[in-house]
Amino acid sequence: MTNEAPESRWFHLCMKADLAAPNAFVTTRVEAVPLVAQNIKGRVVAFRNVCTHRFAVIHGEPSGCGPLRCPYHGWSFDADGVPVGLPFNPTDFQLEAEGRRRLALHPASLARCGRLVFIRVAAEGPSLEEELGAAHFARLSALSAAFPQRGDALEPAEDWERIEAANLRLHLAPDGALVLHSAAPTGADRRFSRTVTFYPAATPITTNAEVPA
Repeated sequence: MTNEAPESRWFHLCMKADLAAPNAFVTTRVEAVPLVAQNIKGRVVAFRNVCTHRFAVIHGEPSGCGPLRCPYHGWSFDADGVPVGLPFNPTDFQLEAEGRRRLALHPASLARCGRLVFIRVAAEGPSLEEELGAAHFARLSALSAAFPQRGDALEPAEDWERIEAANLRLHLAPDGALVLHSAAPTGADRRFSRTVTFYPAATPITTNAEVPA
């Protein structure tokens, strides 16, 4: 971790496959800011997970599949964060296109490192590679490609290699398994932490990326 404010830092959120299906979403929280990444018609986008109507949390679960729709009054949002489904708009709100754009969700930042997806509250700032460093970034990308198969959970042993980057703790087994633990970001409760075990593909995956030691 760096000494920057949590809102300016990148946090690992999930794997690319977790957001592959239409309407798939993954949420987290950084300090007091709820965040969501969601697949909307094939676009994976990220916003503050707060409806701009009455400021209710849109998705309350850590992950799932469903439209980006607020459960409070049913407002739904498109891939640009603009409200497109407003129940009772003709009688209660009378919002035209410009008014809807002014009520767009606040964007968050997404970045990928191989099959790893990271999120940040701030819309602007250093890239993920700049924050992690080129060596860490290249190694994480190569490892994510070399271990594509999710499988049975394993407990890391003392002789496993340990790699730390952002809120990630990766444990690499000598005989071919990778345990990835994603700690909950700063200020988030433990339900936003995630642990998964990966194994190599049946057919070895080759990569042109150099894997730093």
